[in-house]
Amino acid sequence: MSEWQQRVDDLLARVKDWRRQVLQTLPELALLPQFRHQLSDALDNFVREIYDLARERAMDKAGKHYIPDHSEVALMATGGYGRRELCPFSDIDIAFVSLEEDDPFVDVLLRECFRLIVLIFMDNTDLKVGYGYRPLSDLPTLDTQTQAALMDARFVAGYEPLAQKLQQELLSNLDVLRFIRERERERLLAYQRYHSSPLVTEPHLKEGAGGLRDAQTALWLLAAVERLPTQQAWSSLLSFLPEEDGRAFREGYEFLNGVRAWLHLTAQRRQDVLLREYHHRVAPLCLRTFPTNDSLPDTDEEERLVRLFHQRLYRAMETIHRSLRQVRAHIAERPLLLSDGFVKQGNWFSLAEAPSVPAHPLQLLKAFELMQRYDLEPSAKLLRWLSAHASLASKVRHDPQAASVFFTVLTGDGDAPFGKVLAWMEKTGVLAAYLPEWGMAAHYVPSNAAHRFTVGEHALEALRKLAQLREAAKRGEFPWVDVFGGVSDEVVLFLAVFLHDLGKAVNEGEHETVGVSLARQVGERLGLSEDRVNLLERLVRWHMLLLSTARLRDIYAPDTLNSCAEIVGDEVLLKMLLLHSFADAASVSEQTFTEVEERMVLDLYFGILRVLQEREAKALPVDALTRDRARELHRTLPEVREEEVQRFCEAMPPGYLLSTPLKTIAVHCRMVLQVQQTGEPNVEVVQEPDSGFTEVVVCALDSPQPGMLSQIAGALFACDVDIRNARVFTLPGERALVLDTLWVTSEGRSLSDAKARRVQETLLSVLKGEEPLDAVLSRYGKPVLVPVQVRSISARNDISETHTVIHIVARDRKGLLYRITREIAALGLDIHTAKITTWADTAEDAFYVVRKGVGKVPDDELPAIVAKLRERLQMAE
Repeated sequence: MSEWQQRVDDLLARVKDWRRQVLQTLPELALLPQFRHQLSDALDNFVREIYDLARERAMDKAGKHYIPDHSEVALMATGGYGRRELCPFSDIDIAFVSLEEDDPFVDVLLRECFRLIVLIFMDNTDLKVGYGYRPLSDLPTLDTQTQAALMDARFVAGYEPLAQKLQQELLSNLDVLRFIRERERERLLAYQRYHSSPLVTEPHLKEGAGGLRDAQTALWLLAAVERLPTQQAWSSLLSFLPEEDGRAFREGYEFLNGVRAWLHLTAQRRQDVLLREYHHRVAPLCLRTFPTNDSLPDTDEEERLVRLFHQRLYRAMETIHRSLRQVRAHIAERPLLLSDGFVKQGNWFSLAEAPSVPAHPLQLLKAFELMQRYDLEPSAKLLRWLSAHASLASKVRHDPQAASVFFTVLTGDGDAPFGKVLAWMEKTGVLAAYLPEWGMAAHYVPSNAAHRFTVGEHALEALRKLAQLREAAKRGEFPWVDVFGGVSDEVVLFLAVFLHDLGKAVNEGEHETVGVSLARQVGERLGLSEDRVNLLERLVRWHMLLLSTARLRDIYAPDTLNSCAEIVGDEVLLKMLLLHSFADAASVSEQTFTEVEERMVLDLYFGILRVLQEREAKALPVDALTRDRARELHRTLPEVREEEVQRFCEAMPPGYLLSTPLKTIAVHCRMVLQVQQTGEPNVEVVQEPDSGFTEVVVCALDSPQPGMLSQIAGALFACDVDIRNARVFTLPGERALVLDTLWVTSEGRSLSDAKARRVQETLLSVLKGEEPLDAVLSRYGKPVLVPVQVRSISARNDISETHTVIHIVARDRKGLLYRITREIAALGLDIHTAKITTWADTAEDAFYVVRKGVGKVPDDELPAIVAKLRERLQMAE
């Protein structure tokens, strides 16, 4: 055995013996600060020996690479170990600090240190060591928890000048406001998890309100503001607090540390919650170690000691908790100098001085970056200054730093609520000066009457909607958690949503094409790479793909799904387009993107997703989700045989199963099974709470003659009901079934219970043949031939491989769908799918039709079909 190995074995034996002695210490002794200091001192000596052994071995292995004062390492105690406050079962936190990375000698030295620490402390004792590698170059990117631990750091072994350099660079480069905000946020989260009042019967001595972490946070905050190591912040704290409060804070801190160390030894494990069962055990020991002048009326001696202990405990915790609040208030009131010539004073963010012009145009953008990162409230003086010099933002349009600031604000990266700072940019005129493409469109009113906002405000509203979807993803909501997880470039997505409609101000009729050109122009100016610019262009070019397809195409038809999949190309773009579509449509107006339309777009999305996954020949997540949905449906319908549920699910598109509420699918499944068993039509009227519409579901055997949809639409017209949207399924089988869902309103609201019953009765009467539709219309005083103001009609065979698609634009009115479907049926055409879209006073409908038993209308007959349909629609009674 080598002499070096003998020293390692000797050290290991001494550490094991020391650990055994520590755990056998009388718990009463742990109440004294000397016990904790001795633990830290003993560990310091062991760590120094480990370092010396490791350095000796490193010299043997890589000594030729050693450069004095350069190939050096400092071992620093951090956290509780750094503060010399170790409890028997605390983690031993050690930071390994190096001057540079990729030094061959340092690499060997660190590996030897790590190996020996694991061998001596972790493999052969119950000690837990937390170690981190901290090259100086990493200091600016460290999280604030690690920064706080390093502010507590104490040099133990190695090259001491390096430890001093770490403290200097850490404090000089510290983002003070970020540090304060995140440490305060950590406290709030801890209060939520443990307790927010010091006065709890079983306090968490470390993390709860009034616990040790409150005291440490008070010191960290003062240390950060004054850029001092934590140990030196004690002087600042004691000079800031009244003398009596300062003394009570220090005594309370030592008291809690002592009780925690006692608790560890007594429980023989890490135990930071002072359970009731320990109160009577620790009380007499504490009062001997920390005498008190408090008195209580005569009572049982044990009870008296416990009550005196409680007074001491809760006084200590209340003092610490109150002191933290005072420190926070003190810091909030004092001026806090920020970067780029700005200052935070109280609740306001302003200029540190009042220059007549910005030191540099970039300073304008930097103001918004600080507002965004820290949710700072601009003062009136700052807002006036920004507005007065807004035009200077045009001088930094090509500046990479300005672009970085803009992206920070655009994506809402920081503490400010999304859109708040972007709104300040808009109100001060800086946004229009920096992005003239937006400024040109800010006041442009789109010709489509459905739009509530100007183009510029629509862009801002769409960004807010996109941010809401991101929050839904963070909450784990389906499907957004998966959709947002597939976003490859969040900055490009937000930028595309911001730019997508700006082309309307140049040429509204060609706004998508113009928008693509603007997107490239802006993307290149902001410094995006070519790949990112290409992605931006694709998002702008196809931003209407999902919405227009869902509104006017059969979203379950294979040719529709394949065509969209060809355009999209991959799942990443599909997911980004889905988010873009929802954000865009939801920001047009409150009425334009209903829950029904949301379902339609999701149906289309899942259909395209399945096609893309099939093309990649990989396991299909959509299929797995569909199977899960089928199992959920069977649990909802225990009275239905599993094979019947499975057969129903297999007949329906994946998008329907994944986007439709489970209770609605259950209603549809029951209806289908009932019609299959009885042969009689079935009608359900389902009220959708808070949706503003009512869902009418019709299931019946498919008629051998065209016109069933016309019969349904006519019955609803007779009941004075408006059809807002429709979804039509034809289920294959020995006898095909139709499953039609129509979303309806009456006077702009969902149906009353009385009207809902009337609708159900009327539909069943017409579908069962008990009363002709013309008689029903006459009975309710409705015309059989509803006047129609046709704006355009077209018929095409190139959209679908199996159906002719008739596209009609007309002025919206009650009974319009009934009249159109009546005349289509009169031409001998059977409607397979109807797509109904209403924008303000305009109805835009698409009908997938065939000649029963024949198929598509021949190309050469399409002009005649269009002429006949137009002629019939213009007929009046």
